[in-house]
Amino acid sequence: MPYKNPEDKKQWEHEHREIRNSRRRQSRLEGQTNSFVEQTVPDPVSQQESKDGWKMLAALAVGIGIALIGAFVGVKLPNSGREQ
Repeated sequence: MPYKNPEDKKQWEHEHREIRNSRRRQSRLEGQTNSFVEQTVPDPVSQQESKDGWKMLAALAVGIGIALIGAFVGVKLPNSGREQ
């Protein structure tokens, strides 16, 4: 395909337009028939639950660890306003 001369390019595109269009149509038809069979979408809920479960478990372990360290060191908790 001649790219250097714009007139030659335009002529080449005009001569080969039908071939390119038929290839596009064919690829669209092939893509439509196979797209429903071959593509499987993973369940986002099951993946999210597994990831969130690990995050929640790790956060709980870190929180309990910090609380235990604070209890051993003797950190006083802030007054919540109950004792006045």
